[in-house]
Amino acid sequence: MLLLALGIARAELAPPDYDVTLTEAAGAEVARVGRERDATTAETFAKRWMRTFGPSARVTYELGLVWRLAGDDAHAMAYLHQAVELDPDLAAARYDRGEVRLARDDVAGATEDFEAVVRLLPQAWPGWFRLAQLSGQAGDARGFERNLVKALRLGFAVPAVAQDPTWRGFRRDATIGPVLERLVLVYQGQQALDTLGDAPG
Repeated sequence: MLLLALGIARAELAPPDYDVTLTEAAGAEVARVGRERDATTAETFAKRWMRTFGPSARVTYELGLVWRLAGDDAHAMAYLHQAVELDPDLAAARYDRGEVRLARDDVAGATEDFEAVVRLLPQAWPGWFRLAQLSGQAGDARGFERNLVKALRLGFAVPAVAQDPTWRGFRRDATIGPVLERLVLVYQGQQALDTLGDAPG
């Protein structure tokens, strides 16, 4: 009976999806090659793999990330666009494309991507944090508060942006600064707030 029960239990366990396992492994290899060698070599590997196995959002995303880490946002954006076209619900690709768009002052594009991130990963803080930043940059104190509360509750640590000029600017801003101060004091305390510099005198 025990062997029969074990056999049934094994049969009820779904085997890992072959395609998912394959693309996860290929994505990890793209990241490894980019890290240990260079982005061009990683691109060669990724293109060769996709010629054999077909287009993959995950592999394309990892290639975009490799180029982003190499400091080439033009190449990165091309692959991040492709990854999102292949899978609009790939949150990682949405987040990294949003980051590049934000760096390029493409506010509408960044907002679109970060809104997708919070829809896909509502229990993760990065999307909420970036939406808070976009609200702050727009001078929208209410939106800033709503999004920053979410980020703080989900684990965003204010000292992580201590050297970011945008967030240090929020500390000194007459509209956003008081909201930032109140929320950080409630959720993380004076020491965390002090990492952003002094409030205006």
